Amino acid sequence: MTIRLCAFSRFVLLFGLAAWLTIAAINNLTDPQTNRLLLGQTLSMELVKAESVLGSGLTWRSWPAQWSRYILYGIVTFQFFTACLLWYAAGSYAHAIAQNSIQTLVKARGRAVLALTCFLMLWLFFVCGGMWFGYWLKQGAIQSVHMTLILITLASLLYVQSDSEKITTAL
Repeated sequence: MTIRLCAFSRFVLLFGLAAWLTIAAINNLTDPQTNRLLLGQTLSMELVKAESVLGSGLTWRSWPAQWSRYILYGIVTFQFFTACLLWYAAGSYAHAIAQNSIQTLVKARGRAVLALTCFLMLWLFFVCGGMWFGYWLKQGAIQSVHMTLILITLASLLYVQSDSEKITTAL
């Protein structure tokens, strides 16, 4: 595989993830009511409390739903930070395409690993937080999205770190 081909495929991946997360963060800013509602339901455990048996032993963990506003803005801040890292990594791969240099490709890979690690941290935070508040009992679709994003991120991390020994400088 050539440096340019290797860099291009990784550029497309990082560009796509950066665009997706940027749109998600913008959506969270422009429609905070939807996310505050879902986050508030998770924090307050109101859906779990509505059942007399299912998850009743977990309800002591609930937090006031009003905290969702502050938590949401913390999440959005981290989303924008991570999106910037993803854009930077994508730009680094674009630079590697232009330079056709193994050193530039290695630098881009390091930046991609950092960006994807932050992306992974975001989804692990959601899954662990959701598990603490028992969201899997009543909000399985949301948990499925988070688990899918963890798998996408892990596959992306494996991909950006693969094939380094097979790269040639051929055009």
